[in-house]
Amino acid sequence: MKKKLFALLMAGAMMSTLVVPAFAEETETEAAAAEATNNVNDPNYEWPDYSGETLSIMWWGSDTRHQLTIQVLEMYEELTGLDIEYEYADGTSYWTVFQAKMAGGELPDVFQMGNNWATYYDTIEPLNSYIEDGTIDTSAISDTMLATTTNPADGVVTGMSNGTNARCFAYNPAIFDDCGVEYPTDNWTWDDFAAACRAITEQTGNPAITTMEYNSLVYSAVTQWQEGYNFYAMDGSDFAFEGNTEPIAYFMNLYNDLMNEGCIGDWGIQNEIGTNIEADWIAYGDAAMVMLSSNQFQALSNAAAENGIELELCTIPRIYADGQSGMVVRSSQEMSIYSGSDKKEIAANFINFFVNSIEANKILNCERGVSINSDVLAALQEDSDLTDATTSKVYSLIDLVGSFEDAANSSPAEPTANEEISDVLKKEYAQGLSNGNYASGEEAAEAFWAEAQEIWAKFESEAAAE
Repeated sequence: MKKKLFALLMAGAMMSTLVVPAFAEETETEAAAAEATNNVNDPNYEWPDYSGETLSIMWWGSDTRHQLTIQVLEMYEELTGLDIEYEYADGTSYWTVFQAKMAGGELPDVFQMGNNWATYYDTIEPLNSYIEDGTIDTSAISDTMLATTTNPADGVVTGMSNGTNARCFAYNPAIFDDCGVEYPTDNWTWDDFAAACRAITEQTGNPAITTMEYNSLVYSAVTQWQEGYNFYAMDGSDFAFEGNTEPIAYFMNLYNDLMNEGCIGDWGIQNEIGTNIEADWIAYGDAAMVMLSSNQFQALSNAAAENGIELELCTIPRIYADGQSGMVVRSSQEMSIYSGSDKKEIAANFINFFVNSIEANKILNCERGVSINSDVLAALQEDSDLTDATTSKVYSLIDLVGSFEDAANSSPAEPTANEEISDVLKKEYAQGLSNGNYASGEEAAEAFWAEAQEIWAKFESEAAAE
């Protein structure tokens, strides 16, 4: 059977801002009241016969994700006779290839989509009808979890979430112990973080942390600054922080100072690591912390374990210990159907299997994020071979973040302008500040805000002209 292997580039890449309501606040879906029509976990389930049919699929991620996903695809092929052609890439290359395929009208039948789905909205087939007729069984998926991939403006379900996650930090307790630094708490602050970084770097001679998702942390700082603030409005229709650049400047100054002191890996180090979480210095004992998405923790922990290192998870620091957390539980990624596909029914059945099958998810084991299907999650938690110390740490982190009162205070989707805004934030202003192009974080933040508004206006103008 023919397989298209696009790239064996390892990475676990997450998109910048997002999301939705807390994991802990699950409610029953309307679909739960109806008898499921496509329950792949029913022992009497009759698998469709797709012999002679071909389905194409595309995703991004680390090498760990690639191998696990391929195993599940091969399982589905054996069950249905379907021939699946697949390709995969790292998080950076994926979108370059995706955009080229989109321009040529050659997208695969099923593709992995991020929280930037608004940018690619026209390429996505709404899943509402497949949910309503039972092709995609949502009887074990709560309204809260389904909302993570639903457009709040029109109720369109853009895909089925591959799992929920949260941005967080991983840390090496052994290095903290050796340096006499207290472990992070649930409400540690950026001042605590800075003090820990300085103590660790002074004693080890290495950056305390090499990888941090700059754009995400700037947006989180805005949310942390004042209750009701967020970088984007909940509906993604505008900015939502009254143009107050103080939180942006605050984080720019903090980050730049720590980088200049050698506490944060410089841009050269960060670019070399890229999105390959398994190559981060923390996996080799050379750094004490890393920022990541919770679904990346398994792959990182596996890499660290090869070097005798055991890692822990913690929340991202806050500006104020008793203030906003700036954290959310979000959809990790989602599986979406190409609007131009002529295999939509087969694609919907495949997604139903991928999200809901207990046996398939015993292989995937929440690598993309904590399963949105309560039956799947219960089965994994009951299996001691699957829910080990590492996955338990992820589940605990998700539950903790879901309990934060401000966990729903974030944009449910990234506006179309976000990609360009985020790009200039990091490349033009964060790196520009490091290169001495701006006298202070305040100056860089003001310049960034001015350009962000220009970019937003440009996209609004283009949208109006269409």
